[in-house]
This record gives sequence, C-alpha cells and structure tokens, in this order.
Amino acid sequence: MNTISPDLVNGIVYASDAHEVWLDLQDHFDKVNGSRIYNLQREIATISQGTSSISVYHSKLKSLWDEYNSMIPSFPVTARSRDFIEHLEQQKLFQFLMGLNESYNAIRSQILLQSLSPSVSRVYAMLINEENQRRVFETNSHINVTNEVNDSTAPMSSRDSQSKFKRFNNLYYEYCQNKGHTRDTCYKLVGYPSGFKGKKSQ
Repeated sequence: MNTISPDLVNGIVYASDAHEVWLDLQDHFDKVNGSRIYNLQREIATISQGTSSISVYHSKLKSLWDEYNSMIPSFPVTARSRDFIEHLEQQKLFQFLMGLNESYNAIRSQILLQSLSPSVSRVYAMLINEENQRRVFETNSHINVTNEVNDSTAPMSSRDSQSKFKRFNNLYYEYCQNKGHTRDTCYKLVGYPSGFKGKKSQ
C-alpha cells in the first residue's frame, strides 16, 4: 500500500489479494495508456521544427520517442526482431526529417539518397554542423552589410558637397566673365537682390 498513490488506495483497500489488485489497476490504466499512446503517435507525426533550433527540435522528438517506447512491451531480441528494430529506427529517421524546416531540403535530399540509412544520431550531428555553418555565414553577411552601409552613408555629405562645388565651379558666364553661375543667375543682368552686400571692391 505504501507504493500506491493515496488517491487509489480507497479503490483497492478491500481487495482479497495482490493479484486482484494488479488486475484492477491494469483494467483501470490500460485505457489511459491507450489514449496516451494514441496522443503520442499523433504528436510524433505532427511535430515540426518551426522556430526551434535543431537541438531543441530533436530533444522534443526524442522525449516523445522515449515515452512511447516506455509504454510499449519489450520482446526478446531475435534475428527477426533485429530487422524490425532497424525498421523502427528508419521510421524515426523519417519522422525526424519530415519535421525539419524547408530550408533544410537540400541536406534532407542528400540523406534520403544514401543507399544505407544513417542513424538518427548521425543525421543530428550533420544538421547541427549545417546549422552552425549557417550562423557563421549569417553573422559575416550582417557584418559586411553593416560595413557597406557605413561606407556608403558616412562620407555622403562630403562627397555631395564636393561634387556640387565642382559642378558650380565649372559654370562660366561670358557676359560678366565670372565663374559659378549662368545667365539666369547673373546679378549684373537680373539685378542685385535687396540687402545684397558684395565685396568691398564691388
């Protein structure tokens, strides 16, 4: 009785022997186990990586596999059962690959084209390596883009002012024989604006 939850003691306290207790518990929990096995199968079939990293996604899926295996009765290992175990491992591999994001389509195709299916652990290591390489590439790309933006925007004002100075400095009007303006802006023709203060020599 010490090993049974207090919530269940009242239902078995008047049982005549241990065998009857176990039969009662089995009848009670087999239905619960059946529902949980069904839910586990559904979760395993529908799980996907989403926004999770490869390691987090793999951990979630492995937790579901472990719980499912704990609820399935074990059988003695024979030559035939070893083939069945390999089949189950291949199913796990397919389940793992199916839940990956589309960005891993290329490496997923490479794995599926192999004549011998690698283990889930081997594929997990390959994907972790691929994920790390992508992070390095994204970090370097972000740094390069930031540097390009800084290079293109920081000296913009100085370049603009220089080009504007050169553009106006190249203007020349023959009438007044001065540089930096055209006929439309020549004060000698259009008149000086009010409050204009020229050079002392003018």
